[in-house]
Amino acid sequence: MSLFWTFSRQLFFQQSAYRLNFWMEMLGLFLQLYVVATLWRVLFEQTPGSFGVMTLNQMITYAVLGMLIGSVLSIDEGVHTYIQTQVRMGMITSDLMKPVDFMLHMMARNFGLMVTRVCFFLLPPLVAAYFLFDLMLPSPVQALAFALALLQAWVILFFCNFLFGLISFKTLDLLGFMFTYFALVRFASGQIIPLWMYPDVLQPLLYALPFQSVFYTPLGIFTGVFTGAEIWQNLVIQTAWIFGLFLLARFIWTRIHRHLVVQGG
Repeated sequence: MSLFWTFSRQLFFQQSAYRLNFWMEMLGLFLQLYVVATLWRVLFEQTPGSFGVMTLNQMITYAVLGMLIGSVLSIDEGVHTYIQTQVRMGMITSDLMKPVDFMLHMMARNFGLMVTRVCFFLLPPLVAAYFLFDLMLPSPVQALAFALALLQAWVILFFCNFLFGLISFKTLDLLGFMFTYFALVRFASGQIIPLWMYPDVLQPLLYALPFQSVFYTPLGIFTGVFTGAEIWQNLVIQTAWIFGLFLLARFIWTRIHRHLVVQGG
């Protein structure tokens, strides 16, 4: 466990060292928040019946928080991009030689990245967005459930990204798969468009994928889409996905590791 925190702390300091990059990314984030808040406000005012029982305040909170969570649960960088780079450069052996399980090592690195982004790109912008866009606030129970859902969402996305990154052991490059994977996560997770707004024929498929537990579940808890027993039901579904994806990731990585041959470096 001490090695886990060592790797996490190392990536935390690494990510927080570049100040110019931090302020440029923060500026870009607030521009995105303004755009999505304006967009959903216009759409709501034009066709309020399309949003069901959702209020304008709920919808703007959902959209703004979706962007903020997206800055924390990033698919632009993470364990998949790290694995791809290490495999392509032939440096994956340096990770395999460390006195720690490879998957645990990758999770520790990703945890440091997540903590960094929560501290810098979720909490401060969320406070600012509350005053700028008049966001709704959850009840204490909702806030606690949201924090737990967000943590479990990170674990689920880690295993999804880890599995995606393992493709590079066969292809050496993920570029051909990147756009498809990014689009699938963004749209199938409910981050940009709530799942209830998709056509009825698509909804069973979207609910059957793990991505809805990454964004839609924490967003639904925070904004009051899920209430009462629905909150705990969705948390249990998240937990089931964690165990299922862990077993799948462990099985596939064991088979890859057993037949791994590294060249280059």
